[in-house]
Amino acid sequence: MKKTKKKISINKKSKDFKSRFPLVSVHWHDIVSDSSWMPMEQLEQAKLAVCVTKGHLISQTKGVTRLFGDYSTNDDGTLAEVGNTTIIPNSVIIKIEKI
Repeated sequence: MKKTKKKISINKKSKDFKSRFPLVSVHWHDIVSDSSWMPMEQLEQAKLAVCVTKGHLISQTKGVTRLFGDYSTNDDGTLAEVGNTTIIPNSVIIKIEKI
C-alpha cells in the first residue's frame, strides 16, 4: 500500500519564492451535516466530504497547515501581504502534493 504524503518540506530561508512558498494541493475531510429527517441506514452510510484546497504553503506546524492564495509584493519584489488565506487542521488532511 502506497503511503500518502501529509507533509511538504519548505525552505524558509530561501530567497526563491517557489522554494519558500510552494504551490500545493491539499485534500482534506470536511464536516457534513444535514438537518432533514432520514432513515438510520442512510446516516450509517453517510461519508465525510473530501475537499481540495490549492494555494501557497506557509507552514505545517502546531497542528495546522497554513496556505495563502493571493499576495502583493514590495518594490524590491519581496512579499508584502497575503490574502485568501486558509488554515486546515493537520488531523483532517488526507494528502498534500506540490503542483
